[in-house]
Amino acid sequence: MSYQVLARKWRPHTFEDMVGQEHVLQALIHALEHQRLHHAYLFTGTRGVGKTTIGRLLARCLNCETGITAKPCGECDSCREILENRFVDLIEIDAASRTGVDDMRELTDNVQYAPTRGRYKVYLIDEVHMLTNQSFNAFLKTLEEPPEHVKFLLATTDPQKLPVTVLSRCLQFNLKRMTPEHIVGHLKHVLTEEKIPFEEPALWLLSRAADGSMRDALSLTDQAIAFGNENLAASDVSKMLGTIDQRDIQRIVNALVERDGPGLLSEVNRISDFAPDYGVILSDMLSLFHRVTMEQVVPGSADNAMGDAAQVQELARRLSAEDAQLFYQTALIGRKDLSVTPDARMGFEMTLLRMLAFRPGADRREPPALASGGGKTGQAESEPEPGPAPENATVPATDTDTAAVAEAEPEPEPAPQPPVADEPPPWEPEDDGLQPQADRIPELAPSDESPVDEAPAEPEPLPAEQPPETPVTADAAPQASPESQPPVSEEGFVWERDFRSLGITGMPGNLASYACMHRDGDAIVLTLDDGHARLLNTRHEEKILAALRSRFGDATQLRIEQGVPGDHTPAAYEERQRAARQKAAEESIRHDPLVKSIVERFEGRVVEESIRPADTARR
Repeated sequence: MSYQVLARKWRPHTFEDMVGQEHVLQALIHALEHQRLHHAYLFTGTRGVGKTTIGRLLARCLNCETGITAKPCGECDSCREILENRFVDLIEIDAASRTGVDDMRELTDNVQYAPTRGRYKVYLIDEVHMLTNQSFNAFLKTLEEPPEHVKFLLATTDPQKLPVTVLSRCLQFNLKRMTPEHIVGHLKHVLTEEKIPFEEPALWLLSRAADGSMRDALSLTDQAIAFGNENLAASDVSKMLGTIDQRDIQRIVNALVERDGPGLLSEVNRISDFAPDYGVILSDMLSLFHRVTMEQVVPGSADNAMGDAAQVQELARRLSAEDAQLFYQTALIGRKDLSVTPDARMGFEMTLLRMLAFRPGADRREPPALASGGGKTGQAESEPEPGPAPENATVPATDTDTAAVAEAEPEPEPAPQPPVADEPPPWEPEDDGLQPQADRIPELAPSDESPVDEAPAEPEPLPAEQPPETPVTADAAPQASPESQPPVSEEGFVWERDFRSLGITGMPGNLASYACMHRDGDAIVLTLDDGHARLLNTRHEEKILAALRSRFGDATQLRIEQGVPGDHTPAAYEERQRAARQKAAEESIRHDPLVKSIVERFEGRVVEESIRPADTARR
């Protein structure tokens, strides 16, 4: 006897043999038991979920010689002939090949004749959506009022293409996709009966490849049995399908969790031998991270759709919620980028390296206080953030400058300030290719927020040739003690005050602004905290040294030391100046007679959060 493929050999013979579709079977069984039979049934769903099978079972139930029953005997002539596809009163029509109006007229002409052998003449029309509009029009009247001895069973994978006039004349049942658990369970039963040895991971691979179709799963199983020489091994099935095992996905994720870069690249190199679809691998990783997050948020919710519920629960305990979200977003973006990368494997490796390099660090510190409202924030996930600003620096309330709600009357212009040096243009971060954009050190205040205090109460500073005193700000802070005075060079250069005159721009300027300076002979020593010093490279130092030599001479040398920079840094100085101007603006609004008059007359109030110094508001 010739070999019969598994999909045909294991086609269900009764409703009890059906896997899944309980919602459809329950309705049909109750209808048969109570003799509440409709004249037309429409079964919809994707391929291989049992539409034609249910139609044939229903034909047996209607024509069994024991009577109309939900449990046909399988022994009578009608049952055997239907099982052997030779029952004369079961007319199966492939609408994909018989779409013409003449074919439909032939069908409607034969409907009037009584059944030859059975109780009912059953028309099983497959892919009914392929009929033409003329065929549907010729069929409508018969479909609505067929003879009592006729039952129409329609099946389609695309019900949207059916006219509503057809849908309204049928009882419609939508068959669902088979779940991986249903498919794996049925494959276990079939292979056990067929005495074929198998590995369970191989069955999960087949169930995923079947995409909800039991027929596809059985067809792929036939192919896998031939490929593996009567044995279903996960490695053989993976090679046959051109996919990788779920265990390979878990190995990759474990390497990410353990921050094992060499192990991660080794896994990528190993799976590349299978020539896999890297987009599918990223999709599998997205599914895994989604299930891990579900388990973290709602413990116990991990399903067994991939046969790895225990592994998902273990991974949910080991992986932080932040890492799970980061990995998910990175894989999602990487999957989109695969279509534009020169090589799919390169794009896949870059996605994994992003996950490895930019995940949140355990020793993260607070970002430094911003020197202006326009500064950028953000730090690479793989790098520690810069150290905090000096303790006496005030962090601005917001990053967006807005004008005051109640504005003071114009104040007299302050006396002209003696120039210290030409102001450089506002700083623009250079794209030196060393850090991601999110890792840039926050920009310092633009040049119009220069160290010169513009508060009305401030006296004129001394000329640059004289040793400067600590500037008096609008908050009337007490004079600093001699020990806290900033260091002054022989040329009258004050590092924290005159830093901008050096013209150091971009990343080198940003980093240098968080350093304090002192002279050691011909060497200028910049003290940086370890967070900023770690970001400083040779190229940055060369630019800083060039600016220092332009100011102090060619003999100048530069030395970088790690330590606590203290309060005398340009960033801290400019923050103090900004805070002073802010406080002066608030005091000016608070004591302005016009503002007081408005508040008293109209019972208004000043929104102090909206007050900004005049120079800031103009921008």
